[in-house]
Amino acid sequence: MELSTIIKTRRSARSYKTTAIPEDILKEMLEAARLAPSPGNSQSTYYGVIQATEIKEKLARAAGNQMWIAQAPVVFACCADLSWDIAEQTDGDFGLLVNKLRFNNDFIEYLCEYPDRKARTTLFENAAPLIGAEHIILTGTAHGLSACIVGFLDIAEANRVLQLPEHITCLYLLPAGYAAEAPCDKKIKELEDIVFYDYWK
Repeated sequence: MELSTIIKTRRSARSYKTTAIPEDILKEMLEAARLAPSPGNSQSTYYGVIQATEIKEKLARAAGNQMWIAQAPVVFACCADLSWDIAEQTDGDFGLLVNKLRFNNDFIEYLCEYPDRKARTTLFENAAPLIGAEHIILTGTAHGLSACIVGFLDIAEANRVLQLPEHITCLYLLPAGYAAEAPCDKKIKELEDIVFYDYWK
């Protein structure tokens, strides 16, 4: 399938058939996540492959009782490594300089003084697994699968369910499988509605 076709046919599904995802396709999806880029090549992401019904149900409850999540034959747990701490970076650290440039010095200093180290690092790592997650989805789409990124999640409870170590956190769930519902047409803005050239006119 051509990449443009994959992108056009990609849909988020919230109802799945019980059909298992073949192991070779599952590995291909995970390999796509492994190859995803990361800031500064930090490679700070991990992807859990959750197939046990009991664990899927506990995760679905942690996601606001969205029990449709547990229907999926596989739920990927999209995780990030929180080992680093922006408050411990030296003044010349590139990541610190970039964040001060992006968010302004006062805000970064406020975060560095925030007493919950895990919370502030979670904030900075929040988007870390998303490129890899989209790689998983697009690879699955090429094989007729659907998936849905779920960010409505009690991450502390998800971490407990998954028995993650303190320095790893689950930020998103990604249920995936063969959709049990027909994809609906999406109303999408036209290209001219989202693009500008050189400056905003």
